[in-house]
Amino acid sequence: MRDEARDLLPLIPTLLAVADTEHITEAADLLGIPQPTVSRQITRASNILGVEIVERRGRGIAMTTAGRILVPYLQRVAVDLEAGLDAMSEHDARARGRISISFQNTLGEDIVPALIKQFRGEHPAVTFELDQGARARCLDRLDDASSDLAFVSLSTEHTAANSFQLYDERLVLVVPADHRLAGARSVDLADTAEENYVAMGHGFGMRSICDELWSEAGIAPDIAFEGQDIHTLRGLVGAGLGISILPRMRGQSGEAVEVRIADPAARRRIGMVWSARQHASQVEAFRSMVIRSGRGLVVR
Repeated sequence: MRDEARDLLPLIPTLLAVADTEHITEAADLLGIPQPTVSRQITRASNILGVEIVERRGRGIAMTTAGRILVPYLQRVAVDLEAGLDAMSEHDARARGRISISFQNTLGEDIVPALIKQFRGEHPAVTFELDQGARARCLDRLDDASSDLAFVSLSTEHTAANSFQLYDERLVLVVPADHRLAGARSVDLADTAEENYVAMGHGFGMRSICDELWSEAGIAPDIAFEGQDIHTLRGLVGAGLGISILPRMRGQSGEAVEVRIADPAARRRIGMVWSARQHASQVEAFRSMVIRSGRGLVVR
């Protein structure tokens, strides 16, 4: 950089204010600095450039021909600097932003942590606000903008336009180890019409799926217990208090046995859901990462 350009940089705001107002006092008021300071900076700029850049005109001042030639270039420097500051601020917001995620309880043990860990590897300053609960709660928070993204069991309302499927998994009938169906290779849910069930409460994704499966099987089973946690339901089944439809579990316990359900619809799709509203750049970056790499991070 030429010496003149380097020395002129701190004087650019004053020169632009003078060019805009054509008055020393008004320029000083605009900048919030004393009038003598403006006068000294104009003199200094002229000394740096070796040419007068303002001239007296009546009670005011005007830019000289040299000054008028210079002003558009000074304006371009100011515009470029502001653009650079905006870009820096956007990058800083992206780097230090917050992402709000809602997710069903069953996804908090491995799925959500794995996705966050992957993202934080590239965006260590981004923080996450996590909220877990029933599927209905997660989708409600997404609708009212309390959450940026939701990880839930997907339904027919979720398409490629508003969701991304991470995986789907087979559901099984979980029965006590000494139950009459414990040794069966598969079971038709119609054969469980007289059984007592333990199930997730209304509003949970698993309950919605179970209601659909029972309806398709033509049964309306008695619900002996309702819970809010799949592990609790397995415990109730193991205690002999009923049977349940649940996702398969890695490493079964001795008190409960999983039996294949004959209905091929006994599956649930798990994925990420978003709304149509505009999202912050860090949210878009996280969503893109999940779509790009999420399936490879989920072990099923």
